[in-house]
Amino acid sequence: MEKNSRLPMADCHGDIPCSTKVDSSMRGFLEDEAERLGVTKAELHRRVLDFYRRSREDETPCPHCAEDIDIQLRS
Repeated sequence: MEKNSRLPMADCHGDIPCSTKVDSSMRGFLEDEAERLGVTKAELHRRVLDFYRRSREDETPCPHCAEDIDIQLRS
């Protein structure tokens, strides 16, 4: 992706930064997905976190089978 290309900004109006460290494989995956979707990496991260939160709070239905999606992370 060209550095000067304009991408949609996140819908979030928050002002608190959030970051993490990942391995090079995950970084490549996130960059590729953001480019595929035509959004910034920050917007992709916000969307993933928003989907996870909704799956835990709102019983997000699966678009294929209508069962609730419940993403459970293991400790």
